[in-house]
Amino acid sequence: MKIFKNILVWGFIIAYIVVAMSFVKEKRNQILCHDIKVEILDSISNGFITPSDIEDFFHETDMNIIGSPVTSINTKDLERRLKQYSSVKNSEVYVTLEGDIRVEIDQRNPILRVINKRGQSYYIDQEGTIMPLSSKYSSHVLIANGNIIEHYEVNRARVIYCDQENEEWEKNHLMCDLYELSRFIYENDFWRAQIEQIYVNDEYEFELIPRVGAHIIYFGGIENYKTKFRNLRAFYVQGLNNLGWNEYEKISLKFENQVICTKR
Repeated sequence: MKIFKNILVWGFIIAYIVVAMSFVKEKRNQILCHDIKVEILDSISNGFITPSDIEDFFHETDMNIIGSPVTSINTKDLERRLKQYSSVKNSEVYVTLEGDIRVEIDQRNPILRVINKRGQSYYIDQEGTIMPLSSKYSSHVLIANGNIIEHYEVNRARVIYCDQENEEWEKNHLMCDLYELSRFIYENDFWRAQIEQIYVNDEYEFELIPRVGAHIIYFGGIENYKTKFRNLRAFYVQGLNNLGWNEYEKISLKFENQVICTKR
């Protein structure tokens, strides 16, 4: 008898849940989307895309978001379409109980602006993604120029493949070296404040132009680059701070564990 009562109670509970869920679903089907609210999470750092850009995207004629039942809105598809913007790194779209569409955007963060030998210019972000320039916003980042010839079509490429197991690596190794060097400079507060330009010379070696001091740093290739920066910083602290930042015309790091200076 007790077992029968328990079964009966649970039967009523399950039936109630089913009816309640059906009621909630029916009420939700009646909720229409009436507003779109956009937040650019890193708007202080970058300004490649604005809330009005995203709102314009949602008002495209083929989407018909406003006035549609919220249950008919495919938020995952919207997220996918938003990520097709070259400046969008991540997007999250969700619907509130009140019928609002909420959109949260993370922008890509450029660390290098490339000006290649053909005069084309674009950004590379922290993940190695190629970003076109924006007519609205210019990011003040490290610049690379000189003898830069890419083995990909700038207007079509999206990612620089720097995995040595990838067949594209051998063709792109100069760009991979530039990316690795610029990422190190960007992620180091001291060098980020000190270095403003990387020049690729005719030997495909790197020359660094500092913000402070009237010298050029002949860096050489990418090999042992962390040691080269460590030696250069020690020379800055122990040498130039005492002698003066305009004492030398050239500082060479091309040879292992050596800092060779040429006086002005």
